Amino acid sequence: MEQLLPVIELLKKSFDAYLKKAWILIGTMLFSFSGFLAMLPSVVIGFLISYVPFKNSNFDLNIILCDVLLLLAGFFLAIILGLWSQTAMLCAVKEDSADFKKILLMAWPKIGSLFWVSFLAGLVIMGGSILFIIPGIIFSVWFCLSTFVFIAEDLHGTSALKRSKQLVEGYWWPVFGRLAVIGILCMLVSWVRVYGPIINIFFMVPFALVYEYMLYQDLKRVKG
Repeated sequence: MEQLLPVIELLKKSFDAYLKKAWILIGTMLFSFSGFLAMLPSVVIGFLISYVPFKNSNFDLNIILCDVLLLLAGFFLAIILGLWSQTAMLCAVKEDSADFKKILLMAWPKIGSLFWVSFLAGLVIMGGSILFIIPGIIFSVWFCLSTFVFIAEDLHGTSALKRSKQLVEGYWWPVFGRLAVIGILCMLVSWVRVYGPIINIFFMVPFALVYEYMLYQDLKRVKG
């Protein structure tokens, strides 16, 4: 059985790939915060609408309903923008050369399908975790490449999950070990005072995606 790249070589290859598209990846991370910002107007407007009646203890059902609808609209918009940024980051990881605008346009039509793949993978992993912790861990490694399979091979739904499992089969422990390495690195960075979370968000998260994509490519190589 052909061996996967050593961890050090995989990290180096991932770092080189990250450097080539660092600004686009950081840009997509910043774009993900637009989802949280999208909620602010609805919260502020809702507060302003309800402030005077609340101050005068004069509650109006229509005002309360308006507040609820504004919050739901802001929450829905935040979810859409969050999914869009997640899809854009995966597209940016895959593409060798593309600008930020092209990445966003490329990602938009894929949002729904990526959500479905992620939902199915999360549902199976959660089901395994409910049964017992070990099945949950096994499933999480089997299906860790589902979103990369969708982006790179355009396989949808359960087909993406099956393909991920097919790639991991025979290499479960090497894949688990390589995922553990990047997880430990993120944990160590998070312990850095003040700057740890910032480094994790703007460097380690996109770097981890590049690392996992390189792992996916390496598994494709050894599986032929």
